[in-house]
Amino acid sequence: MTVSERLRSAASTILAGDESVRAAQNLEAVVLDEYLDDDRMSALLEGLALYAPGSGSPYVDAPELRRLIQEALVALASPRDPQSPCG
Repeated sequence: MTVSERLRSAASTILAGDESVRAAQNLEAVVLDEYLDDDRMSALLEGLALYAPGSGSPYVDAPELRRLIQEALVALASPRDPQSPCG
């Protein structure tokens, strides 16, 4: 699966510096709508569920969320391993 325009747009908002909970909720809605069964998105979904800017551990802050978004985008852009049970 490739990166959808909706995902690219929602992710770009956060990567550009929007640290609002609303932006994270919008991204989470896209991931749940379009990538629910994609294991490459599990870390991002967990991070979005724990997103609370400025709250500290055990929650996810904005820099950590941006890292998770970037990793998810790279994973989606990479071809799946045909040997993988999900590939």
